[in-house]
Amino acid sequence: MKKVILLIMLLLSGLFSNENRMLFYGNCISCHGEVRKPSAPHFAEIKGYYLLKYPTKEAFVEKMSKWVFRPNETTAQLPQAIEKYKLMPFLSIDLDTLEKIATYIYKNDDFGVVLQLK
Repeated sequence: MKKVILLIMLLLSGLFSNENRMLFYGNCISCHGEVRKPSAPHFAEIKGYYLLKYPTKEAFVEKMSKWVFRPNETTAQLPQAIEKYKLMPFLSIDLDTLEKIATYIYKNDDFGVVLQLK
């Protein structure tokens, strides 16, 4: 019985990480990935800055998800990015989903080349 429960938990954890990955790639990477004409800072830069300021998972996820939920120049963590790219537009994404995306970003570093515009 313990093995069955462990197997179910393992399978569910894989499903949730895949869901978070799909949410990230479906909502974020087209602007924050490596593209020929970037419209926003790359996620490697964003993650690096957030990790320096908010090294714990809880703080990282909270600060990133809440800011993306309500982008604001006053509370921006990367004001130089606003100067270069303008303020991130409001997205119709609920806070729970943004927390899943921020958790994925915290746990992963696979923000490489995903989209190449010709």
